[in-house]
Amino acid sequence: MKFKKKNKRKLSIAQHLKRWIKPLLLLLVLLVISWNIYQYNPSELLKVSVNWTIDRTHLVDKLSLEKKIEPLVNEFHQLNLHDIKHELELHPWVLEAQVKRLFLDAIDINIITHEIATHWQNIACEQDQSKDNCQGYVTTTGLIITPKNLFYHQQEESSNAIELHSIYDLSKNDSLLNEYQAYQQILTKMKIEKFVKSNIDSLSIKPNITVILGYNQQQQRLENFIKIYAKLRKKVPLKKLNKATYDMRYSKGFTLKYQ
Repeated sequence: MKFKKKNKRKLSIAQHLKRWIKPLLLLLVLLVISWNIYQYNPSELLKVSVNWTIDRTHLVDKLSLEKKIEPLVNEFHQLNLHDIKHELELHPWVLEAQVKRLFLDAIDINIITHEIATHWQNIACEQDQSKDNCQGYVTTTGLIITPKNLFYHQQEESSNAIELHSIYDLSKNDSLLNEYQAYQQILTKMKIEKFVKSNIDSLSIKPNITVILGYNQQQQRLENFIKIYAKLRKKVPLKKLNKATYDMRYSKGFTLKYQ
């Protein structure tokens, strides 16, 4: 008994493609998934985006601030905005750090830097420049700051700032600036260039006047100087008066030394 061979119908190219396209697509999807798993970095999902605003970048650079808070912004679910604010405000130039959350994985940081009232020098460093905290600034809030970047001296906005000289005593920061302001108020139009606060207070006044006030009753003695200076102007050439040292420590008078 003979069996007839069945005629096998040849498949067309289109039918072959249609037959293999689904397995190929499935294989491609699996390859993409495998590649993504290989490249997966869990830390990227936890990374916090920070939007920075710094009012004066020549005083505080973003890179230094990023390094300060890097351990605090690794994982968004552990963000502590108070800790970030505290760490940023330890920077000597930072007056205030405003930190707020924008999204789950994003925060906004606004940095406000100190305004400078005067330059400052530590009188304890006159004999030993190797000591810490020898130079810095007094801010408008009365705070003495001693940053490493002292290039602020060259900035135009501080070119007319006066110099305060004192010991480095953080407990007396406010009084130092307040005393200078009180002296300047008494002098009115006469401008202080330098105020040295030690056991004997003294002022350098433009153009080249030195007034020694001593250690007590300084404001009263400065008022006495104003009266004496006004009287002397009627008798002594102004050029000579403006290059003199006035020692006001005497209870019934003063001494005058011309340069």
